[in-house]
Amino acid sequence: MATDFQQRKLEKVFESFDPDRDGVIDELDLLAMAQIWCDTYQAEPNSRPWRSIHAAALQMWRSLRVGLDRPEDARLTVAEWVAAMDSSFFPKFVDEAAIPFSMAVFGAADGDGDGRITVEEMYAGQRMSGMTRAETETAFRMLDGDGDGLVTAGEYVAAARDFYLSDDPAAAGNRIAGDL
Repeated sequence: MATDFQQRKLEKVFESFDPDRDGVIDELDLLAMAQIWCDTYQAEPNSRPWRSIHAAALQMWRSLRVGLDRPEDARLTVAEWVAAMDSSFFPKFVDEAAIPFSMAVFGAADGDGDGRITVEEMYAGQRMSGMTRAETETAFRMLDGDGDGLVTAGEYVAAARDFYLSDDPAAAGNRIAGDL
């Protein structure tokens, strides 16, 4: 059973998966979310980052439909999303769909392609999702494990895994989507 803390995290990410704010997510929502990220990082249509983000969004949708055994229902409510956390499917979804999507976005944010992002690169996306500058800076400091002023792809993967799976409020990744 998801803790209250985990439920808040899942509800927060559901909001980002539901850009039309109709209370359900479907394939079009995830594609719209992908396009928002592409627009944020100025990924031109059919460029490598654009294709990567859109393909990862489609994979997330396919994974949700198959993993939750919902082929007849092309919509997912927040209650169904939160309940999914208690299924054996959820960790696999995180590793095979949610993290690859996050890393596709990370790749677009990483303007110079060095496998690291700055606080400015992170803030460009987090601002789009409603995070404040202060929230982004706090999250960035927590993710920057070695304190070098950069978040590596490895640090970001660990943070995304924390966000989706950890019930420890002190885990660094729990700030990736702002204050809970």
